[in-house]
Amino acid sequence: MRTSSPCASRELRIAGMPAAGYLRHDPRLSHQLLGHVAGGGEPRGATMPCGASRREAAEVIRGCLELVAVALQGGTAVEVPDRLRARIGDWAAEGVDLEAVQHATHLGFRFVLDLLGRRATGADSRAMVVAGQRLAEVLDRLVTAFTGSYLRELRAQGNARDDAGGQLASALIAGDAGPAQLRGSGFATADAYAVLALGVATETGDDAAVRDEHEARRRLRRMRMELAAGRGGPAPALLGPEGGTVLLAEDRLEDAAAADLLDRLQRAAGVPLLGTVVHALTDEVPAATKDAHTLLDLAQRLYRPAGLYRMADLAVEYQITRPGPGRRRLAAVLDPLRAQPELLNTLVVHLRNDRNRQRTSRALHIHTNTIDHRMRRIAQHTGLDPMNMDGLWYLRAAIVAHTYETGADPALMPELPAAGR
Repeated sequence: MRTSSPCASRELRIAGMPAAGYLRHDPRLSHQLLGHVAGGGEPRGATMPCGASRREAAEVIRGCLELVAVALQGGTAVEVPDRLRARIGDWAAEGVDLEAVQHATHLGFRFVLDLLGRRATGADSRAMVVAGQRLAEVLDRLVTAFTGSYLRELRAQGNARDDAGGQLASALIAGDAGPAQLRGSGFATADAYAVLALGVATETGDDAAVRDEHEARRRLRRMRMELAAGRGGPAPALLGPEGGTVLLAEDRLEDAAAADLLDRLQRAAGVPLLGTVVHALTDEVPAATKDAHTLLDLAQRLYRPAGLYRMADLAVEYQITRPGPGRRRLAAVLDPLRAQPELLNTLVVHLRNDRNRQRTSRALHIHTNTIDHRMRRIAQHTGLDPMNMDGLWYLRAAIVAHTYETGADPALMPELPAAGR
């Protein structure tokens, strides 16, 4: 809530003259002020619109001085004129830094306050206090309005960029992106792409912040901002709160760009992310996208920790999960345990704990001797000894196949060791 300054209803006088007169009676003031805030040319750090920068800056300065004059006369505080908001919006669209605009605005107000201070006498101390308060109120209105203009423009640009990136990504994924569309898209293009499928790590699925819709929208916004700020420029993408697809143009089929982007997106999102990457030539992007998301689904269902995965990292699991007689035969290995769920559950928990008897004991609230007894019973029923490396590998593979074959709880899928380990 805004409060009225002391003497707000009276015109301020300094050295016996209306304070507003010092601003309105000197036709050179706006030019002096322009030179002051521009440092001889432009606001520090700014890149003003070419060809009209000084004229437009002078226009903004005159508009600001009018607001200050009204305040010094004790008039009712007025809103920032639409023409000023529009001009600042133009600067935002043309790349002028908001920091430079705000810096110049503060410089201008200090200039005006110093001007009044040089005219003031010893009897004007109270008037100078009120002048500072009124100028501060006008400055607050201007900074708020200018920042709002920038935010509206940036949101509009971001939405347009997201739409363009989404359209290009959709076209590439559908195999409909022609050479003309690629060249005119404004996005970096190449003969090959790293197709990055993104998703929230399954281990965070019970996290309230992950499920909260408001937090999900924030997560999406932060990921889009990070994607747009990439060192190599933005990439075409289809993103949602739970992840999506990003297409990274590549000259060489390497994973470095995908790994770096996943790391930055994960920090921006604030939650652990899984990423799977498949490399493809442009006309192979549709098939690569399908493969990348198949791998992502597999990594999530396997409860893999956050990070980037390639086909080589999940090749064995991927092959095991393919429908067919091999998967059915593997899944059938666990049929003898279906009537004894405590054995199957103990096997899964024990394998997920890397066969650490103490951790499994704590997780299941049973004695370590009970674990050993159940492992022996599993060996008797299945013919595979979980304490033997060959039996261990076969049982792990059987659990993966069983989960896909029966649609069982994905938690029933411990991590498979590397072949031969």
